[in-house]
Amino acid sequence: MIKRAFLFHIILLFIVSFINASNTVIKGKVSSFNGKEISIYTYTDYITQTQEKIGFTNIQSDGNFQFQFDANTIKKVMIKIEDKTTWFFAEPGKVYHINLSYDEAFNKGRIYDKLLSLKFNFPVPNELNQQVKKFNQHYDDFIEENKSLFEKRNREIEPKIEAFEKEMLKKVENSSSAFIKSYITYSIASMFNSLDVSYNVYTSGKNSQDTKANIYLKYLDKQPVVYDNPEYMLFFKAFFKGEFKKLTLQKVKGFDISTTINDDPSYPKLSEILGKYPFLTDDEFKNLFLLNGLQEVYGGKYFNNEHILQLLNEIAISSKYPEQKIIAKNIIKKITLKKFGEGSKAPSFALKNGKEELINSNSFEGKHLYINFFTTWSIPALKEMKVMHTMYKKYQGKIEFISICADNDFSKLTKFLNENPNYEWTFLHVGNDKNLTEKYQVKTFPSYILVDKKGIVIKAPAGRPGGTAERATEDNIEKDFYDLINRH
Repeated sequence: MIKRAFLFHIILLFIVSFINASNTVIKGKVSSFNGKEISIYTYTDYITQTQEKIGFTNIQSDGNFQFQFDANTIKKVMIKIEDKTTWFFAEPGKVYHINLSYDEAFNKGRIYDKLLSLKFNFPVPNELNQQVKKFNQHYDDFIEENKSLFEKRNREIEPKIEAFEKEMLKKVENSSSAFIKSYITYSIASMFNSLDVSYNVYTSGKNSQDTKANIYLKYLDKQPVVYDNPEYMLFFKAFFKGEFKKLTLQKVKGFDISTTINDDPSYPKLSEILGKYPFLTDDEFKNLFLLNGLQEVYGGKYFNNEHILQLLNEIAISSKYPEQKIIAKNIIKKITLKKFGEGSKAPSFALKNGKEELINSNSFEGKHLYINFFTTWSIPALKEMKVMHTMYKKYQGKIEFISICADNDFSKLTKFLNENPNYEWTFLHVGNDKNLTEKYQVKTFPSYILVDKKGIVIKAPAGRPGGTAERATEDNIEKDFYDLINRH
């Protein structure tokens, strides 16, 4: 009986884990990107807006692709091909058939925010993304129709927003999706909040019913925390912007938030102090408020930043809310990311070259470095490699050239090197160091950084090879080379 009960317990655990994490499939066709890589990202939390790369796949020669991943909640999925992106909401266990394309005319003038066009092959009216799309269109139309009232912060807009909210929620009242109802509710809550209402009715307009206190009571009081809905978190952050700092200026029955942070940092104690405020009686809501507040005040001159970091680490380890542990870890990562720029220490790395030999940045100590991040799909990067080849021969032994390939697939680098055997400087692949481009603040490809022999960043971004020939406004990189080499 014991063995049978144990076996049943194991089977039950397997079933529960299977239910909690369902396989979601994205498949479809892409126009004009045959053989290219397609990367998939999701958000790990909407407080810090941290994205996580969950994988990539190659687009087949006929334009087809397929990707699958485990999800236990609705995810906002970002799809990226080269420097072009799109997104949609993916539900656990669903299969999505999509078509992707790129419209040059639509993206004219865009530099860092190029958009892919996305179409669902079998759109169903009650499918989540179709409901979101319909609401967003109504939302945009409503804003446009009442643009002048919003711009003037005119309180006459309030009854119109209320009527709009009722109309939109009426359209989805038969929907089984709690997500779309929350999405609509908190999008409209943000509308009210955008009017910059006060907590006090006397300073908000005599006839106003939607003071900040009333907005809190309607949208936040005794309501669940909706971690997986970006509109909830967008509203939460905007509504409480600056509120934690205001509380630090007050004392509650002998407790002082600022003193607790600066002199005796303790997560339980801070949580206890905040719990004395009437709007923070719910423990989960209160601790989310605390997390968001610590993120806001970090870096300020009135607080001990090391203690704030200590508190965040305590939350990341001991919080009883798994989602808040993730948020705390993401805040820590965000605020501890070393400032990068001229005068900073160049981030270290250990990456493989084309022969799969591990090359450590320490091996370049005592050398001036000209680092560039590139991809094999970037036409400007490939063109500038030809100029770099000429420059390398000219400055060999004086400046160390390092090109870091940011393609997902390592074979893209080896293929590139096989096709260009005359490129003899150091080529590395970003590999598993997912944060390296973030550390070097790479926003586009190619990007260039100039580092002196002490490992200090001289210019970021640095001038591009042949920059002054086609782009007169760019730095003359060869002049910078001359200055660096001849420094005393």
